[in-house]
Amino acid sequence: MKESERRLVQSRILDVVRGVRWRWRARLALRGFVWMALLTGGVLLVSATVLEQLRFEPGAVVWLRVVTWATLALSFLLLFVRPLLRRVTDAQVALYLEEHEPTLEHSVTAVLDEGSRSASPALTHRTTELALEKARKVEYGRRVDQGGLYRFAGALTAIAVLALSTALLGPDHLRFGLRALLLPTVDAAEVNPYAVGVYPGDVTIARGSDQVVTASLSGFESAGASIFTRGVSESTFQRLSMLPGLEGGFEVMLLSVGEPTEYFVEATGVRSPTFSIDVADLPYVDQIDLTYYYPSYTGLPARIVENGGDVAALPGTVVELTVEPTMVAPGGRLLLDGEEEAELTAQADGTFTARFTVGDESFYSIELARQDNGELVPASPEYRIDVLNDLEPSISFSSPGRDMPASAIEEVYLEMSADDDYGIGDIRLVYSINGGDEDTVTVFQARGEPISEVSAGHTLFLEEWPLEIGDLVSYYAIARDNRGASTSSRREVVSEMYFLSVRPFERAFRMAEEQGGGGGGGGGGGGMEEQPLSDLQRQVISATHNLIRQEDSYTDEELSENIVSVGLAQARLQDQVGTLLQRMENRGLTRTDAGFKAVAEVLPLASEAMTRARADLDDEELREALPDEQEALRYLQQAEETYERYIQIQEQQQGGGGGGGSQAAEDLADLFELELDKLKNQYETVQRGQQQQADNEVDELLEELKELARRQEQMAERQRRAAAQGQSGGQGGDAQRDLASETEEAARQLQRLAREMGNRELEETARDLQQAAEAMRQSAASSGSQASAQANSAQRRLDQARRELERARSDRAQRDVDDAISTVEDLQREQRDIQQAVRDMPEAPGRGQPSSPERQDAVDRLQERKNEMYEQVEDLERKLADAATSAQTDNRDAARELSATVREIQESRIKDKIRYSRGTIEEWDTNSAITLELDIESDLQSIRDRLEAARQGVRSAEPDPLEEALDETRDLVRGAEAMNRRLNEPGPGQQGEGQQGQQGEGQQGQQGEGQQGQPGEGQQGQQGEGQQGQQGEGQQGQQGEGQQGQAGQQGQGGQQGQGGNADRLGGGGGTDGRAGDRYNGSPFGGATRGDGREFTPEEIRQYRAEFGQREAQARDLAEVLAEAGRSTDEVDDVIEAFDRLQDEEVYADPEALAAIHEDMIDRLKRLEFSLRRDVEGEVELRGSLTGADEVPEGYRELVEEYYRALARGGSPPGGR
Repeated sequence: MKESERRLVQSRILDVVRGVRWRWRARLALRGFVWMALLTGGVLLVSATVLEQLRFEPGAVVWLRVVTWATLALSFLLLFVRPLLRRVTDAQVALYLEEHEPTLEHSVTAVLDEGSRSASPALTHRTTELALEKARKVEYGRRVDQGGLYRFAGALTAIAVLALSTALLGPDHLRFGLRALLLPTVDAAEVNPYAVGVYPGDVTIARGSDQVVTASLSGFESAGASIFTRGVSESTFQRLSMLPGLEGGFEVMLLSVGEPTEYFVEATGVRSPTFSIDVADLPYVDQIDLTYYYPSYTGLPARIVENGGDVAALPGTVVELTVEPTMVAPGGRLLLDGEEEAELTAQADGTFTARFTVGDESFYSIELARQDNGELVPASPEYRIDVLNDLEPSISFSSPGRDMPASAIEEVYLEMSADDDYGIGDIRLVYSINGGDEDTVTVFQARGEPISEVSAGHTLFLEEWPLEIGDLVSYYAIARDNRGASTSSRREVVSEMYFLSVRPFERAFRMAEEQGGGGGGGGGGGGMEEQPLSDLQRQVISATHNLIRQEDSYTDEELSENIVSVGLAQARLQDQVGTLLQRMENRGLTRTDAGFKAVAEVLPLASEAMTRARADLDDEELREALPDEQEALRYLQQAEETYERYIQIQEQQQGGGGGGGSQAAEDLADLFELELDKLKNQYETVQRGQQQQADNEVDELLEELKELARRQEQMAERQRRAAAQGQSGGQGGDAQRDLASETEEAARQLQRLAREMGNRELEETARDLQQAAEAMRQSAASSGSQASAQANSAQRRLDQARRELERARSDRAQRDVDDAISTVEDLQREQRDIQQAVRDMPEAPGRGQPSSPERQDAVDRLQERKNEMYEQVEDLERKLADAATSAQTDNRDAARELSATVREIQESRIKDKIRYSRGTIEEWDTNSAITLELDIESDLQSIRDRLEAARQGVRSAEPDPLEEALDETRDLVRGAEAMNRRLNEPGPGQQGEGQQGQQGEGQQGQQGEGQQGQPGEGQQGQQGEGQQGQQGEGQQGQQGEGQQGQAGQQGQGGQQGQGGNADRLGGGGGTDGRAGDRYNGSPFGGATRGDGREFTPEEIRQYRAEFGQREAQARDLAEVLAEAGRSTDEVDDVIEAFDRLQDEEVYADPEALAAIHEDMIDRLKRLEFSLRRDVEGEVELRGSLTGADEVPEGYRELVEEYYRALARGGSPPGGR
């Protein structure tokens, strides 16, 4: 072999050795990197955790950086550099290779050894070739350290991925710690992610002024923070806890800082830098007095709040500030939201004044000029401006408050009740005959002093209208508030729509009796007793009307969805009318009798009107759809009336039996019931789901109200203690505002529920919650006794709302039981009709004989009715089970009886019997089928008996009769007072003294904490709920709290002249503003002691009718009092007075008329006071009458003497 070839072969062997050496060194390097990464990573994690515990103190950052980088350097030298510096010979590598590859059999070593000594060339060549051959078989040593390389490379990759994940996705403190440790060039103080920002930092303030310090947390959260302060005269820092701020962070007010002070803030171990507050002899606000000039439409006098600050008032209220500085200042300015609003006007006594108008919620502050250089410096903290809501008025019909039938000669009395925080502007009654043009009658028009609560009646004399049987009179009321002189600025609300259905006298009387609560009755020939076709059409009309009156409360999308729902309801009803007509024609009923023909002629007219209404609804033209819907209702009522007359004629012709008249009449009844039951079932299914959802939401709101009431009680107690200690600042204003916001949200939810369910009681409860929220905001903006009184007022209103919701929940059991009994009564009537139909069926044919068409048709109808009965019983069982569960909390007796009723349904197997009877009707003989039907009737009666027992259990939980008597007395007092205002009203231009129509500086004479004037002067010195300038409680004076006529005043804008100079002075400042004119032929005013005109015959007729209604209310009250075991002497005198007021001759002497009426009101108020004392107790009554303990002693004595005189039955002090 040539020498060149031999050298080539030897170089190949050396390449194998070099490859093994490289892989060995790579394994050492990877191993060093892995251990270095593990050791350094562990030190990093521990150091980052330690930094978190030490809150990244600069010293700790420096030392841990040293430890981390030292660990990295040492591990690099020891675990990486040192192993790689080790040198190994080729022989050592060959041995290493042969250790891992034994098949080489020292051939590689032998080749290296022969190269180093003289040997035979042939032997050397052969040995080299043999070694190279063996190396080829072991892949030239590539398998050596291959596993180690893979393991360490994988470990190093995993460590790198873990480190990257931790840096990007790990906890904040780890990421912040790694950044602080691995960036040694960044200053240690700058890498701290946690910081406490402090405002104002270093600052110079006026000596003795207050300073607000706020702290914001960066990079972390904390449940609390503390400020540490140290004055120059103190040796140690004093710790003071900070309060949570409105927009996060914390704040505290340092009071009366009189010397240079150092301070810093610390939260969860993180400390801010130390700042200093320098003090100088700078001007500062020592006291701010606020004078509120309310918008003229409220009728409220100017109100002065001494030593105030925060403002809570209606939009448009002008607030005048009187600023008293700590030292003489050359000038100053008022800032709103940090921007200049007005210059301060200097006064002769050294004070400054400024004015601003309340608009949006904001802040205001004062800056005063320094005496030396005129520089403006902050002189007050930022005071909050809260805007109170002027709630929209409410209007409802207190009588009759429901749809009702009436004869064409009847006199229908309508009573409208409206209230508004700051006065009702007018009330109008709108009615329409048969969906025609609407007529409007103004029943109340405010003139003079605003009236917050008005009850006005109007009698419709139907005999004066050209009405026919089947005609329809729809009516609703509109109320507007008293804001602004222009009509466009007033807000108006619309009541629900109600209907008068003109019926024959006997029919109208019977229906009125049934609707009045007389309970159900049996009777044959029925099937249209509930008139569901017209009822469902009324619901469509009411839904359309409600969408119109609540249009502003919906978004465009919600309104469109609701209109579609109403359109679908109208379409379903129209389809059922069409189906009814088709079936009547298929059965040939329209050709057999004139009565059926008349029904068939009227129903198409109803369908045509529905078509027009649907078209208007599709175009979202609600107001255009309403007349067509009412026209459809009129035709449906005519069809029903025709049906009723036909049934009566058939019964009279056949002796008046209860079996349902002729076969033709039964066919018509079956058709009506068949179609109407379909609609009824669909409606009840939807209604049941909505009712259940509403019940659940009311339960949730009730729990929320309980929590709000508990928190408000604590707040009121803190305010009371603060007032007792003489603290001037509002306590917990922010917390009180938070409560107000939560209460407003609960009110909005309740308002939505009331709107969706058409529930007047829920609407009133929502209004109470809104007024409670207003009282909370006033409490937050007030101080001392004012804050305490408003907090107590808010608490009482929350408690009242909670009691009303609890009462509504407890009333569910009564509602559920009544509904169940009504369902069972319907089932019993249906079962009796089925029994009669089974008896009247044609005889069954013999075995194997086909049934006659008449019998098969009758069987099909009965089986369909059986299917509906089965579904009704199944639904009844489900509803009773739900009702039992719901009543478990409030009425265990009723829940037990309801559960027993469910077991009765299950154990009697009445559902199985009804389902089984479907076959017996067809297959059994008549007598056998009747036996099973009687068994079903017996089971229904057993269920009815169980439900009656449950009803007794519900009634056992009814409220005390005294509470019922108190409620009725309150209603009677309000109605009588409203009537008294109308009787005592002056004519136009004859406003009495003491009225408050204008606002101005001349009204600043009423000083004190919301007390407007003194007793006996015809002014408005309402106490308790009426304080604070009538703010926060809906401005209803004593209304809603039962306080009547304290210190000789009524507190509702209508003093009754019991307090001195207000007597007989053209209304005494106590009118409800009703003028003496007539509007649209309707009287709403009358002769008064200050108005010389006489009553017209129409006025006398209206007043006599209204007094007749009041007398009926008084008689009902007498019955309740007698039931409660109380004397009825006072009420008997009232009844006698009402009877005298119905005498036409008394209206010839207005003085005598007013005397009778006022004496009657006095008696009612004495009775109300006595009942309240018995029901609520002396302590609560006194709290309600005063509203707060801080009442001037002289005034307290007058109030107590006044009520002692009332209790004795005498006249109050001061004469009358």
